[in-house]
Amino acid sequence: MEAFLNKISDAGLDASSVMGEEALVFWNHVRVHVATTPQEKAQALIICAEFRASLKQYQQSIDDLQAALELLALPQDATLILEVRGCLAERLVDLGEFALALSEYIALSSIAVETSHIDAYVKAVIGMGNLCDVYGDHGKALRFYQKIDSIDHAISSRSLRLRYKLYKLSCLIELNQIKNARELIAECEELSILVSDKVLSGQILLYQAKLLRQCGQLDEAMKCLGHVKYSAGNINSKWLSNMIRMELGCCLNDANKIHLADWVLESAYKRIKQTGSPILNLKLANALASVYEKHQNYRKALEYQHSAYRIESDLMKKVPISELGSGQLRRLSRFELQLKLILSEIENKELKETTENQKHTVAKLQQDVFTDPLTGLHNRRWLDVKLKDLLLHDVKFALLVVDIDHFKSINDELSHLVGDKAIVNVSNELTQYFRFRGASCVRFGGEEFLVILERANVEQAKMHAENYRQQIFQFDWQPVLGERGLTVSIGVTLHREGENTQRTFYRADKALYRAKANGRNQVCSE
Repeated sequence: MEAFLNKISDAGLDASSVMGEEALVFWNHVRVHVATTPQEKAQALIICAEFRASLKQYQQSIDDLQAALELLALPQDATLILEVRGCLAERLVDLGEFALALSEYIALSSIAVETSHIDAYVKAVIGMGNLCDVYGDHGKALRFYQKIDSIDHAISSRSLRLRYKLYKLSCLIELNQIKNARELIAECEELSILVSDKVLSGQILLYQAKLLRQCGQLDEAMKCLGHVKYSAGNINSKWLSNMIRMELGCCLNDANKIHLADWVLESAYKRIKQTGSPILNLKLANALASVYEKHQNYRKALEYQHSAYRIESDLMKKVPISELGSGQLRRLSRFELQLKLILSEIENKELKETTENQKHTVAKLQQDVFTDPLTGLHNRRWLDVKLKDLLLHDVKFALLVVDIDHFKSINDELSHLVGDKAIVNVSNELTQYFRFRGASCVRFGGEEFLVILERANVEQAKMHAENYRQQIFQFDWQPVLGERGLTVSIGVTLHREGENTQRTFYRADKALYRAKANGRNQVCSE
């Protein structure tokens, strides 16, 4: 994509200067007169589709995405094809074309497995589960979401991992599986600390409120709803704000504050009718019917019941629930075996490449390509080679994931230059402490570091992690941060025999979630 943008710039055009209808004209001109390869023409169509969606030209957006797909071919364009099909499926769902959306999700899952794209496969399975949710079959939706459980550790996007867990959580609440829901919501809270997405954090609070209401804790539920924050203008924020209003109305209704519940839900109903979302309309119509029934206004209650029935009947006709039955679940079960094989083949290939290129790899380790330019620590390229070597020679090791606490606020309040100085000092202390302890230190990205302790047990790893944490806590930060201090949270785990490094890192990451969730500036082990 970067090469394509440079090509547009070389043609004397400025892609950043156009918006709205003008952008459609611009990108059509680029597609016809600047793009020369099928991939470039497809990229222009994809960007056009995004602008059309922002202008609410949904059908034209779908047409552009379908035209882009016709220009792309497997296997060379696999990543772009998966991106387009995922976007296309979401647009079709928005238009209520659920059968066509399911076809896209089925194709997406097959291509994702064929080309070893785990995240794209997860998105496809989530999409199928969501269609069951639309139909109201939460039990079947949960079975789809549970298909992801076995590959949870292989999802590369933390945001996607949190989204899948939230969909699963919603089903557990609808099915009144309170104990399982409480366990999962605690896991979501830990993960949300590292995701930093206001909408997803708001969803967690929404589901907490639902659980509290189901348990009769109405005051606590309403307090929980009051803590939700979201950014204006975001389509997901609009969904969340409507869901919050609906849940607040239900809480007020259960608390016998009928007039307030009526006012909140009626105002939400007017807002949601403008969006045309049948799913939200159905939920609201049912909620309003309950309010008016409690109000003994049976005429209005019956009106909303009829409205809910009409919406539900229409949805049941449109959602291809028979195609989401046991046959589809069995197909995904077969994919689970293929996915395990894919993960195994990737690791075997890595080990084989390490064996064949060992001399070349040792030479490359001396080059700057394996060094982080800011801190002088090893970087992720070096880490990949190191982990392959450890696996190849069956070396036992402990893994420490170190993360600077509240680093974003340091950048925001004191500038990125100060943030860089803080990172350099943390890395220098890391190098000095672990220099003579048979350890390898890596800057994994941003404010996150990894330490590999070879042939260490968990107690030794925890001891070193705690010593280093205290060293950072007691460090003189005044010259760098002024009156502000700095701390780190650390997750610790041991590599288990026979497992891949991706799963080891996943477990260390979970320990880090817990350290963050427990108040930061501490060490937790998995």
